[in-house]
Amino acid sequence: MNARSLRPGGTRRLPTTFLVARREAVMRLRSRVFVGGTTVMAVLVVVGIVAASLLAGRTTPVRVGFSGASQALERSFTASAAALGASVTVSDIADVTAGKAQVTAGTLDVLVTGSSTAPTAVVKVAIPSNVDSALYLASEAARLSEAGLPPAAVTSAMALVPVEVLQPSTPKDTQNLFAGLAVGILLWIALGIYGSQVAQGVVEEKATRIMEILLATIRPSRLLAGKVIGIGLVGLLQLTIVGAAALVAVQVTNVASIPALGVAGILGDLFWFVLGFLFYATAYSAVAALVSRQEEVQSAIAPISIFQIAGYLLVYAALPNPSGPLATVCSLLPPFAPILMAVRMAASDVPFWQVGLAAALTVASIVGLTWLAGRIYANAAMRIGTRVRFMDAFRG
Repeated sequence: MNARSLRPGGTRRLPTTFLVARREAVMRLRSRVFVGGTTVMAVLVVVGIVAASLLAGRTTPVRVGFSGASQALERSFTASAAALGASVTVSDIADVTAGKAQVTAGTLDVLVTGSSTAPTAVVKVAIPSNVDSALYLASEAARLSEAGLPPAAVTSAMALVPVEVLQPSTPKDTQNLFAGLAVGILLWIALGIYGSQVAQGVVEEKATRIMEILLATIRPSRLLAGKVIGIGLVGLLQLTIVGAAALVAVQVTNVASIPALGVAGILGDLFWFVLGFLFYATAYSAVAALVSRQEEVQSAIAPISIFQIAGYLLVYAALPNPSGPLATVCSLLPPFAPILMAVRMAASDVPFWQVGLAAALTVASIVGLTWLAGRIYANAAMRIGTRVRFMDAFRG
């Protein structure tokens, strides 16, 4: 890209902002970091979805063997286990010694010996609580029957107390929480990576004096806008590829039909990435223009990174109650909205007015940050050497 092509009347006759954006995008799309990072992220997402589908479809029953007189408990034990939601398989063990050997070898989980009224459970480490409860109920029923209580009376006496759950937890709720956590982590990583790339790009051009050549033909605001747009498009492309991989994996495995893993959910995540990137990238570029060395970039952007880290930490506080006051209020604030609102939308149903208000506040903040970043960038871009004070750059 030469000076002539950047002039409004150059041979290409393209907006200078577009030319800068294309230059930034092409540079990063050709890098091994982009190819490798995209591949790793897509593979991790696909592996996670496939693993979730395998775990959701696999229910390993507890293997219980009865030996001797305890075999009389098999029918009542199986019924009690089913009532308690325990998945068990029952078998007869002829020899106690052989049964203990199976428990030690791991081919049998529980060996029940002794009489029906006083059984003994032999396990390798521990017995599952619901299996222990089922065995207790079965032996208690045997004691009542031996005491002379009629079978109908035994059944009535051993009946479980019904429990009415007003807000039952379903596997879909758990899937929503995991999806929300995955969205929060992915957005936090993407915003951090591409926001830092903007800051590093600004300092690199300033340190190598390339900025002096570029600013001879481009206005500072257009140079900054092109850099932000170009890097943002690369990040958007990367997340789009990862999202497409997730959609394909969901369709193939049929792991879940929840909003976070649907087309609308992924488009919503991309929308919040765009807003979050514009918010943090403009702020990063402003503070990065104050320094002239790559070693100073991290210290310069540290005050802004704190808000990004806080947004990530708030994810763990918001997930247990996505509709609570803390999650609701913080998801409306522009520094936290790109991550928290996306997480809330993945984990629960968010009122439309809250989504609209969060987006409006974030857009308004982006407009203000764009003006501020353009002013600081224009006043500090040509100052090489010592770090420029913020107020000096603001006043020009």
